[in-house]
Amino acid sequence: MGGMACMALAGIVNPLTHSFTIFLCTQLIKGIGFGLVDVNINTIVTLAFQDTLGETLNNVHSSYGIGALAGPLLLSLALQMMNEALWAYLVGTVVGLVVMYLLMRQVVPDIPARDVVQRKEQSYPNRNVFRQPLLWMMALQIVLYVGAELGFGNWIVTVLSQSAAISIALAAPAATAFFLGLTIGRLLGGQILRRGLLSENQLLHVSIFGGFASGIVIALFPAQLIVSFSASAFVGLFYGPLFPGIMAMASRQFANSIGIVSSVMLVSTASAAMALPALMGILIPVIGFNWVLLFPEFCCLLIVGPLYLANRRQQHALQLPDNDTTINENTTLSTKLK
Repeated sequence: MGGMACMALAGIVNPLTHSFTIFLCTQLIKGIGFGLVDVNINTIVTLAFQDTLGETLNNVHSSYGIGALAGPLLLSLALQMMNEALWAYLVGTVVGLVVMYLLMRQVVPDIPARDVVQRKEQSYPNRNVFRQPLLWMMALQIVLYVGAELGFGNWIVTVLSQSAAISIALAAPAATAFFLGLTIGRLLGGQILRRGLLSENQLLHVSIFGGFASGIVIALFPAQLIVSFSASAFVGLFYGPLFPGIMAMASRQFANSIGIVSSVMLVSTASAAMALPALMGILIPVIGFNWVLLFPEFCCLLIVGPLYLANRRQQHALQLPDNDTTINENTTLSTKLK
């Protein structure tokens, strides 16, 4: 609710201010609000739907995609009807207040109470979670995925416009096709996991290789608009399940430190969102518009490396005997016998 309040407040101040400093401050507040919402949604989903985490996260993030598609249309309609930016932005603020009201009525699950011994045992992984190589492998997967998604989404319109010598307006449907495919991909990913057609790991590998192959098609034939628009939709379709799948694996593996892990993933997302699309812009004068589109596709393909290492490390951890648990159990048993 605090995160939604920050975003709603920024939506009111943005169209009113004529100061760039104030505008930057409101954008910072909006970013803080989004961070609170994102981390807490992942935390709540992990606590409430542990048995169907991958499926549920796909559905949650597909709902986000639907909102991302509907939001610009709602803003455009508000601008046309009200002819003033302030009233159009207030539509977003009203939506934020509606969400806050829904959250008031929502029963949020909490971590069940534990006795003192269990809390001490659980504090160990919380303190040492940053030393776990598995966490940083998953963070690297997020960095590569966000670089692929935002790099492709931010530059696809410009690349097609320059390659096919058409206006930005005519090339813009490629971005719409990409984000529509992204939303549909997450909806399909949730259903595939629900019906057991593929395992979570198999779905991630299919998504990685499918997204890479679809992006290569666009890089090879950027001037063929029908091919490029169709391939953009397929890139989104295959990219869709990647982010929820990686988040589900990280949340499940570090369930006792879900807040910390979600924060690390969010910081990784923000870092990649700032750095990788900017790097593509720097590379355009060097390698040209056509070849710069290969950058997000190779980012997508590189996810295979840390994904493989993370799976190996998880399997290795499962095979190790839990010496600490055995000692604790023996100590508790001997105490009871005494």
